[in-house]
Amino acid sequence: MMTTKLRTLAGATLAATLTCGAPAAFAQDAALPNTVVWTTYDTGGAMHSAAVAISSALKQNDNLNLRVISAGNGVAQQSTLKAGRADFVLAGFDVYFAQEGAFQFGAADWGPQPVRLVMTSMTDQGFGLAISPEVAENVAGPGDLRGLRVAYVQGSPSIQGALQALVIACGDMTWDDVEKVEVPGFGASVDAYINDQADVYFTSTNSGTSVKADASSRGLTWVPVPFDNDACWEEIRATDPRWIKKVVTEGVNIPEGGIEMASYPDMLLNTTADRDADYVKAMLSTVYGNFDDINGATPTTYGLALDRQILDYTVPFHDGAIAYFKETGVWTDEMQEHNDMLVARQDALKAAWDEVVAMNISDEAEFATAWKAKRIEMLEAEGFDVPVRDW
Repeated sequence: MMTTKLRTLAGATLAATLTCGAPAAFAQDAALPNTVVWTTYDTGGAMHSAAVAISSALKQNDNLNLRVISAGNGVAQQSTLKAGRADFVLAGFDVYFAQEGAFQFGAADWGPQPVRLVMTSMTDQGFGLAISPEVAENVAGPGDLRGLRVAYVQGSPSIQGALQALVIACGDMTWDDVEKVEVPGFGASVDAYINDQADVYFTSTNSGTSVKADASSRGLTWVPVPFDNDACWEEIRATDPRWIKKVVTEGVNIPEGGIEMASYPDMLLNTTADRDADYVKAMLSTVYGNFDDINGATPTTYGLALDRQILDYTVPFHDGAIAYFKETGVWTDEMQEHNDMLVARQDALKAAWDEVVAMNISDEAEFATAWKAKRIEMLEAEGFDVPVRDW
């Protein structure tokens, strides 16, 4: 049973109210082409394993070719959507930073993206800070990480944002208080940890790479984020809106009773706003039509179940996904109101971006400064929340 305390941007998730179980099976929808392309993280991770399991089920049951391509960080993944090389991305929280035009997405050739969610995942695992048991004895929370080596994944706003919130903001530190070990991708962060080049890295408690790290000579344990540390949680939420309080009960070296950690949805399947609604609805129908074979195919795919969807999160859902959720009876008027607000917020971000682009600023640093200021100004003027104020 999920023991999650959820506090999203719009309030508590309505996942617990959803109808349990998968819908009746569907044949492959005519709106789907013979081949669909998803992008996700590198092989060995939980998302890649889930995508491959879904691909296998759809091929076996519906003769649908779901091609899974790998990209080591969030910018590379979203690039495949932007370039038209992929139809969907099974991502982490990078989709939010793409929406915001934050971190690498704040560069002049990016800007806030019109991303839309298709489905989410919430398992009993968690995301957090893996740490060597050798140095964890004196670590009761993020504030005790001073002086340690932290793996910092270049090109991954999701991981960079996580570290900014969980290490720096919660720990009341700056990057000068830890040793930043820069690595080119998530897989490289795991290798840096195993090779004793880093003491801490960000990952999921239930991934294959966590098993690999635990089996190494270093072992593996987790940095708790105690629920009663009010100052820490206030800083986390002001820094990054993805985080929820979650008692993690599943994963490598999770003790009986679980660990208080900060977490967020395990996987976020997303696409672009202009993707055909019938296409998106058909994709979702086909996944859930085959869910009996997908559920349990990997340690995390059960989290995609209909009754575990978080439908009032921080990025709007695609109209095609909404149509599917309406048909299955889980979409409410309150969810629609929240979704409409998120779409309007994206419109405000786009308007702010267009104003900055029209300034014709050639200097990258000056452009970045102007964009950050205009983003805050526009969102505040329109009455929207403004997390992630600096990056």
